[in-house]
Amino acid sequence: MRLLSITCAVFAALVVLPATSSAQGRGNSGKVPPGLAKKGGLPPGQAKKIYRTDDGVVVLRDVFGAHGYTVVRTASSGDTRYVYYRLKKGTTRRAVILPGTERLAFQNVPATLLREVLARLY
Repeated sequence: MRLLSITCAVFAALVVLPATSSAQGRGNSGKVPPGLAKKGGLPPGQAKKIYRTDDGVVVLRDVFGAHGYTVVRTASSGDTRYVYYRLKKGTTRRAVILPGTERLAFQNVPATLLREVLARLY
């Protein structure tokens, strides 16, 4: 009788121990939490915003207007945008906005205005 109770106790211990130890490892099995799965797996605030060249035109137009430059017209050629602007002394110049892999590229924009444009975008 005693042998039977010891056998039952050993059997119960073998059945219960693996169940409790496997239950402890289920919480974090390398899966993405449900709230982050919908967002591409990135925590809030970590995803980079991708700006289009049209967004660059809007910001460039605002900065030029705030500094007294007049935007004459805008034109597009594929993904590239051209912004024609008039300087305070009357000459007209062309700024070029090019798409990039991570950021927009600006050409022919005065350095002080370019810093402000990039600060507003990024």
